[in-house]
Amino acid sequence: MNKKVAFFIFGGTGDLARRKLYPVLEKLYKEGFLKNLVSVYALSRDEGKLEEALSSMDPEFARLIKFYPFDVTKKEDYKIVDEEVKKLGGTEIILYLALPPHLFEHAIVNAGAVLRRHPNPRKIVIEKPFGFDLESAKRLNFQLKRYFTESEIYRIDHFLGKVPIQNILSVRFSNYIFEGIWNKNFIDNIQISATETLGLEGRGSYYDRVGALRDMVQNHLLQILCFLAMDPPAVMSAERIRDEKVKILASIRRFSEEEVDKFAVRGQYSDYIYELGRDSNTETFAVLKLYIENFRWEGVPFYLRTGKKLKEKKTQAVIVFKEIPGNFGKLLGCVPEPNKLIFEIAPSTRVVFRFQMMPPTGLLACTVESSMEVDLARHFGTEPPEAYETLLKDIVEGDQTLFIREDESELAWEIVQPVINRWKDDPEVPLYKPGTWGPKEANEFIERDGRRWVLL
Repeated sequence: MNKKVAFFIFGGTGDLARRKLYPVLEKLYKEGFLKNLVSVYALSRDEGKLEEALSSMDPEFARLIKFYPFDVTKKEDYKIVDEEVKKLGGTEIILYLALPPHLFEHAIVNAGAVLRRHPNPRKIVIEKPFGFDLESAKRLNFQLKRYFTESEIYRIDHFLGKVPIQNILSVRFSNYIFEGIWNKNFIDNIQISATETLGLEGRGSYYDRVGALRDMVQNHLLQILCFLAMDPPAVMSAERIRDEKVKILASIRRFSEEEVDKFAVRGQYSDYIYELGRDSNTETFAVLKLYIENFRWEGVPFYLRTGKKLKEKKTQAVIVFKEIPGNFGKLLGCVPEPNKLIFEIAPSTRVVFRFQMMPPTGLLACTVESSMEVDLARHFGTEPPEAYETLLKDIVEGDQTLFIREDESELAWEIVQPVINRWKDDPEVPLYKPGTWGPKEANEFIERDGRRWVLL
């Protein structure tokens, strides 16, 4: 990377900046990828724990970090951005909004107005959640397009920086044995889960405004669905890949608020309101069933599940293939388990294929389920790079493949908006005990379809 770059990090002393951004930038700098990094501006109201973070950094990199007291809501504070950009000559400016979502619009409008006065190449990076609902997402996109072109906008979803998720496309499109059967003729259902054992962990005021649906389903899980369901692009380029994801989101069957109970279930762990310190109907668990109305996926349900304080921490996508024809099951005297292809994203990074084998008891005995698996770290002899490392490299290089486009962001909100509306004022939230798999309604929801949840 030969061009000069400078990062302006709004929220530069916050948790995200200290835990993720500075360590990754330091690593890329020490490895030589960011050898022409000019400065990292930490803009924040409070210097906070920045000094502590700087003390553990390589001194050469630490010297590049410059702290400025900064209130993102005050227009006069943006004078420092104006003054520093003047000093940077033709350096590329990367604005990184490591901020609470309600502050995004202040930063976009005020920083955008400043950069209009300078000829520097620029990019803006926005953390999720991108908006609070469809209306606010459209408003954010409108403000962004006033000051930046789409090629300068990087709506970040750190899940897409995870190698196991990117590997979904590799496994599909590089192996004809899978891509040839990746359709409604062979696949019965697809399950995408992101379950956690932790509760609020000090994020109560934020989480209670957001809930499980906005926090995980609208962004992370829908993005995994797109990777699983999209058609192969004609050209492996950022725009063509994003075109195919948009086609999937546009093809998902829409349902009305009156139909929500047929397609969604929510829950709240039983001690949530005590942990929060007030009454709340915010969901800490959500399940969505979606159908993609295109030739490849017609009739195949996609189950998206997420929740807090559940039995196990696990992020995975499971492709459940159809059962064998009934006549063969009668011949065996039992029905073999359907084949499953599982992409485990966390806590391990594995691809697992489950299939049937005959035990050593003789021909036509009931088969047993067996597994073949590839652990990515062991197989390739190295741990996959941290998600933010991949994404920050892509931002600097201008590769938007793993970032969310304007139409993509709005379509994702459009899908979940009826659920948001239905749940907003409904005080009846099913409760579940911490350490379980969620409310009983979640099991009933999938069992009504004659299916069950699959976990590694």
